[in-house]
Amino acid sequence: MRCHWEKLGVLGRIYDLVGCGLSDREVASKLNIAEVTARDCTAWLMHFLKCDSRAALIQYGSPAQHGTSAIPSTHIAA
Repeated sequence: MRCHWEKLGVLGRIYDLVGCGLSDREVASKLNIAEVTARDCTAWLMHFLKCDSRAALIQYGSPAQHGTSAIPSTHIAA
């Protein structure tokens, strides 16, 4: 079952931007969404990926970790 943010098409983009080290405020600004939406999506990603901190999520999602941009779209729909 897809989560609400997957259906909206923002989850993958938020994941990519968080993986680049952007704050929730910066992510919200870039995607023209509410900061609370960016924060909630980030929290959901941390829960889903079992990351115990934002730093762990950034490391997990960093482009350097995967050799390109974040994770393949097959893992989290954009």
